[in-house]
Amino acid sequence: MGSKAETLREKIKPVVEREDLELVDLEFSRGGPESVLRVYVDRSTGVTVDQCASLSRQISDLLDMEDLIPGRYKLEVSSPGLDRPLVSGADFKRKIGEKVRVFLKENLDGKTELVGEIRDLKEENVVLRLESTGPKQKTGEERIVPLKMVAKARILF
Repeated sequence: MGSKAETLREKIKPVVEREDLELVDLEFSRGGPESVLRVYVDRSTGVTVDQCASLSRQISDLLDMEDLIPGRYKLEVSSPGLDRPLVSGADFKRKIGEKVRVFLKENLDGKTELVGEIRDLKEENVVLRLESTGPKQKTGEERIVPLKMVAKARILF
């Protein structure tokens, strides 16, 4: 994530948390005549359209007041849906017992992608019970994956 996206995340997160929501992800891209900011929020009981609309107004006011995105921009606030990415340790902890596909930032024992069940979260490490996806990955084998190595992860249905 670029420094602009990091700045936006820092500014927007308190607004989201005041609404008793969790900032799941934020995507910022520049292109064409306007920039696009996508904000994904969630909570355990779900997010309503009205909550997204209210939050969108609050974030828009903040962006305009502090001129965080110069020029024209498009703002989208939504729930990430069923296939939401797992980003934080809290995301993984909430999904213990679920089957996931994890994409790694770098090689871990010759693999950059792992498939398995989330067994636990210990400190800053995810414990996965792997499923076989080839000769180097045996079903039932447990693998400890540092959260800092996870590029992205998604629940498999």
